[in-house]
Amino acid sequence: MAIASGTDTQSPAPGTLEKFHLGLAADGMTCALVFVDEHHHSIACIASFADLNGFIVSLTRAATEMARRRAMLMQDDVPATDDDDDVVAIAGTGDDRQAAFNVASSTFRLCADDGYIVGSLVDDDGQVVPIRMRPDVANEMTRNMLKTAQVASAC
Repeated sequence: MAIASGTDTQSPAPGTLEKFHLGLAADGMTCALVFVDEHHHSIACIASFADLNGFIVSLTRAATEMARRRAMLMQDDVPATDDDDDVVAIAGTGDDRQAAFNVASSTFRLCADDGYIVGSLVDDDGQVVPIRMRPDVANEMTRNMLKTAQVASAC
């Protein structure tokens, strides 16, 4: 990833992200990322498709970890009740497994390059989880969900 600084001076402490801009090349081979802090210092980066995907994966992992830590703090703030099992199911399992992701919407498409299905799942709070899976896994997942779901209406 190529990086160009928009300012000549370096501050000892990192700034707070104020704005983020993303521009895509017409050929789809690269994109430009610009990060601007509260002091209007900027860093511009040119990223390849692989760099951008790696960046998104890293951001997703960081966001998941932030959510896990917030959930643990919220769990610590909840007064103990007889219904603590419900809190654990929402906030986490207590054994470092991820809490369930409540899907509010989704979008998918077929990747022409490799035939994989790519898309995202979005929860009620707007958290996005990128998805990439083989078509046979998508078929299995669809079959399992249909077998589990209750009938919505009878014809």
